[in-house]
Amino acid sequence: MLRVGSFPEDEALDRSRAERCWDRGLNPAGVGRQLRAILASGSRKERLRNVTAPTLVIHGTVDPLVHPMGGQDTAASIPGAKLVMIEGMGHALPVPMWPQIIDAIDKHAHAADAKAA
Repeated sequence: MLRVGSFPEDEALDRSRAERCWDRGLNPAGVGRQLRAILASGSRKERLRNVTAPTLVIHGTVDPLVHPMGGQDTAASIPGAKLVMIEGMGHALPVPMWPQIIDAIDKHAHAADAKAA
């Protein structure tokens, strides 16, 4: 998890999450396979122009794994996509950001539903 900043609500859950991950089993080789798959798949940017589904891109302004420009570029590459940048959010979804994320998804789903009707 790539959380940036201090989020006591999330930190209180860290031990329990870590124990569940440990119990489930670690797979260090899986990290390497994931990275190789990302590199081997190449850019999907050209194909994003063909996305016709109503699209909402949610990205953190301080994401250390995928730079915020990556989220902006993804949204710009999908026709009609909406971009929501969550101030202070990294790559994780901290509990304090949930209301903003849920609200964005709710509004997006309702707008898509109204447009389809």
